[in-house]
Amino acid sequence: MGIDEKYRFLLLNLAKGVAWLVLLLVLFVVVKDKLSFQSDSGLMQYGNNPWLVFGIYTLSEIIVGIIPPEVFMMWSLELAEYRNYVVDVTFLAVISYAAGVIAYLFGRYFNSTVIYRYSRKKYLRKYEAYFNRFGAFLLIVAAVTPVPYAAICALVGAARFPVRKFLYFTLFRFARFGVYAYLVWKASTL
Repeated sequence: MGIDEKYRFLLLNLAKGVAWLVLLLVLFVVVKDKLSFQSDSGLMQYGNNPWLVFGIYTLSEIIVGIIPPEVFMMWSLELAEYRNYVVDVTFLAVISYAAGVIAYLFGRYFNSTVIYRYSRKKYLRKYEAYFNRFGAFLLIVAAVTPVPYAAICALVGAARFPVRKFLYFTLFRFARFGVYAYLVWKASTL
């Protein structure tokens, strides 16, 4: 396995992420112009409840990122009155990073449980092959692309990857949030 294969894997997944982001941004721009978010609307009522929104986001990140973080970035821009976008995005990034740490710990200490074995059989097997081929590079790919971040963190934990290296490599998650948050913000000004 050469370096080219690693970067091809990264670029393929980055392309998927960019395509997904472009689709979300187009929908965001179209929907934002078509809908009027009034302070008394039901959507605004939920949007102005950060505990509910951040709670949903936390569950999503722990359960393999069901809802893309970009949706929550869009929430912060359009549905969260009197909130600071940079603070919200930073909080989203910290939650995502923490969810990865929780998944890592789950994989490391609970890899002999029925739940982990079921997850491995159903979801992690294909990523296990990537981990065997790419090693720690898979953590970077998962941190910056749509590859399921929490799932990779659990897999890496089960492989007993060193904690310090894990925490270091997954810092790339913050870079993803920074770039995507900037793109979402720029799309909101269109």
